[in-house]
Amino acid sequence: MTRHLRPAPDPPLQISSQRSAAPQRVRLDLNESAYGPLPSLARALTDAVPSLNRYPEFLPHRTRRTIAGHLGVDDDAVTVGPGATGVLAAALHCAVRHGARRGVSSPELLTPIPTFGGYPILAGSLGLRLRGVSLDVRGRPDLQKLYERVGPETVAVAVCSPHNPTGAVLDCSELLDFCTALPDDVTVIIDQAYLEFSDTAPDLAELLAAHSRVVAVRTFSKAHGLAGLRVGYGVGPIPLIDELRSHEVPFAVGSLAELAVPLTLDLSDELSERVRRMRIERRYLATRLRAVGANALPSQANFLFLPGAEGVALGEILGACGISVTPYRPHGLRITIGDRYDTERVIRTLETVAASA
Repeated sequence: MTRHLRPAPDPPLQISSQRSAAPQRVRLDLNESAYGPLPSLARALTDAVPSLNRYPEFLPHRTRRTIAGHLGVDDDAVTVGPGATGVLAAALHCAVRHGARRGVSSPELLTPIPTFGGYPILAGSLGLRLRGVSLDVRGRPDLQKLYERVGPETVAVAVCSPHNPTGAVLDCSELLDFCTALPDDVTVIIDQAYLEFSDTAPDLAELLAAHSRVVAVRTFSKAHGLAGLRVGYGVGPIPLIDELRSHEVPFAVGSLAELAVPLTLDLSDELSERVRRMRIERRYLATRLRAVGANALPSQANFLFLPGAEGVALGEILGACGISVTPYRPHGLRITIGDRYDTERVIRTLETVAASA
């Protein structure tokens, strides 16, 4: 398809929508929810605005207890941070420190590539050498290759499932076997930012029993639609979580986030409905993309991945036409699932550029 497409300035889009007649830039690059906070949660947040002159809890004990109760784990098995990224930073810092105690002088983070763009930044800030391992042909982390690459300098292994940016999900038993086989002194990060969108997930108790230094990292930014509040959490064996909690920063979880967590966890039916709607839109976008010659990998997240040079080229076209997406050169393109307006804007952009080629 891309042989017939080239970036064109301001294509004459004709899209029927209740939005403004002048097309605004569409943001499909950060895997944000297409929907704002649920109405009851939005009202509660609005009502809390007059109290924003007050500090939140010094350390997030109440939020930790709420999450632990929801998951059915001990309070001490949970750490809370400013988004999942904050928890990842704490986990990697602990991995470096743990490695130093066993004499590691050039610590290494092992992870599949392409992956979440935060890992190289976090690794660089902590003096970690990031070592990437290519995905398998289905866009999944290749656990066998990852295991084979673990060396004496490896202090942490980070795996996403569903994987960012492909949306592929690992087999539960395969993931558990992988964790069990890793050396005891390696910190194992299972990044579950997109867990709520997936059809399958490993049993949390089995996952935490698979390794003494495994942490499952989750967020309220994606399915819950609270990216702007910056709250995420990690769940793991208590001795490891004790290490991570030493990195909890006073007042890091703001008062609105503190309010939102118990409310959004109580809205499971509404959350399930939003996930259902996202899946419908994901199937629709994948079908429409196939119709114009662009084939996405199967995904169990709120985004699609268009592999290879063709995907990268499509990303350049969309970017030039006012649609922000995320290129992973040379691997391909990630595009977030928006609402129906966003989907139609993407498809009509490609159709318009193709017609003018």
